[in-house]
Amino acid sequence: MEVGMFNKRSCCYLVMTMLCMLPGMVLPSWGAVEKPRVESKAAVVNGAAIMNHEVDGEVLLVQRTILGTGKPLDCEQISSVRKEVIESMIRREILYQESGKAGIKADQATVNKELDALKKQFPGETEYKNELSRRNLSEETLRARLEKNLAVQQYVEKKFTSAITVTDNEISAYYQNHLDIFRQPLQVRVSHILIQTDPRWEASRKQEARKKIEQILKSLKKGEDFAALARERSDGPTRTDGGDLGYVRMGQLGKQLETVVFSLKPGETSEVIETDYGFHLFRVTDKKPETVSAYEDVKERIHRFLRDEKAKQEAYLQTNKLREKAVIEILN
Repeated sequence: MEVGMFNKRSCCYLVMTMLCMLPGMVLPSWGAVEKPRVESKAAVVNGAAIMNHEVDGEVLLVQRTILGTGKPLDCEQISSVRKEVIESMIRREILYQESGKAGIKADQATVNKELDALKKQFPGETEYKNELSRRNLSEETLRARLEKNLAVQQYVEKKFTSAITVTDNEISAYYQNHLDIFRQPLQVRVSHILIQTDPRWEASRKQEARKKIEQILKSLKKGEDFAALARERSDGPTRTDGGDLGYVRMGQLGKQLETVVFSLKPGETSEVIETDYGFHLFRVTDKKPETVSAYEDVKERIHRFLRDEKAKQEAYLQTNKLREKAVIEILN
């Protein structure tokens, strides 16, 4: 979806999908720096409050997700996103209340697992506690948010996902229409020897480094083992593995290096390549041509995806109906 194409339904569906179907994503955005604000309500749903600081965190999440498309939002679009986030949080609260009526409670083992995953984002317990304090959050409040998100997820899975049917024809059609998704690009397995330099070095010192790499190249041309020379003389981080970088694809190396590496045949060694990091030698040891994953290998993955997409649509439509009956007050 293009960023410029935000309309009420498309944006709301995007946000609803993120907030209701992926509960792990709606946790506090730890890396963000937020300005303190007076604690206030953004909305009230059947007596349950949605706070402004909760809205702020989830607006930031949506901004970051859309930013990943390479098209940052302008002020007007951010304002629109905020309105839709509030609307989607209202719908999530409605689903949460419905989950309670259905007797669904979050599994505490799963809550603990999610909480542990959050803690692991920090170097230690002190940093974790400091972040909670900075955001005016207690661990009890954080746990309550996790429980709510997981309860909504379980409700959606029980109410909608379990009833969804996906036919073989739908799976096959999706596969045929989205072959690019299942395409595996050309890959080469490459080994690397590096004699490291620094742009600040004097010319004479760089020249000494060049002599070292040229001597290694001469040894290789005489038939000496690439892996052994890498272990003995390379400054690269893969020296202990004989210089093996594993399989790489286009986009993983700089253009200067890719031009050379992807032109080599298995068993061939490059000439000396100079970059800001030093002098390099590469040897290609294997090539995997571009392929498309076989239908049978991805059939189950497509099935799960289509099932979840249908469930999202059903959840969205159902919350529209529930919203009409709810007592809602939007304050901000």
